[in-house]
Amino acid sequence: MERNNNIEKRILWVAERLFLEKGFSGTSTTEIAKAVGCNQALIHYYFRTKEKLFWDIFAPKMEQVVEYLDAPLDNGADFFERITNIIDFYFGMLELDERLAPFIVNELIMSPSRWEFFRERFLRSESRSRAFVKFEKMVEEEVEAGRIRNVQAIDLLLDIMSLCLSTFIVAPMGYARGECDSNARKEYLQHRKEAVTILVLKGISV
Repeated sequence: MERNNNIEKRILWVAERLFLEKGFSGTSTTEIAKAVGCNQALIHYYFRTKEKLFWDIFAPKMEQVVEYLDAPLDNGADFFERITNIIDFYFGMLELDERLAPFIVNELIMSPSRWEFFRERFLRSESRSRAFVKFEKMVEEEVEAGRIRNVQAIDLLLDIMSLCLSTFIVAPMGYARGECDSNARKEYLQHRKEAVTILVLKGISV
């Protein structure tokens, strides 16, 4: 069977929308095929399983989360400025789509097998992200220089991710979902971003 890039891209786009809206277990390949306008066999031909389709969609997004740790936003930035930039990026990413934070929690963090896959692929395995390796080295250098307390890079990253995600999970009704006045939402998210930044920076300060 010859591959059709347009159909393959549409499957990915439709599956992402349905996964975000209904969750992994609430979305069937039959439903995806119907929304795409193709038969179910075609989805299995391109992606084999629903789980593989899931990772084909979201692994690049998770990789972006980790790769940003090495983003050269400011070559002159010190460690604390880099952490501030990372938090700013994560808030911006989560703010773009109100479905993303609960999806990450429900479908990645709350799924032991997927969470372990994420940790092994990007943070712990020999083939882990080069960006995380550099981040890890940077954290170790800051610890050795006595500029921050003794903290593991993986713990620092998970703390940052958890605090950013929590803003959008436990936000006042409508604030994180964009159902309130846009200025009020902007002020709320800015307040929370500043609070998270202070909490993280104070937590690693000596």
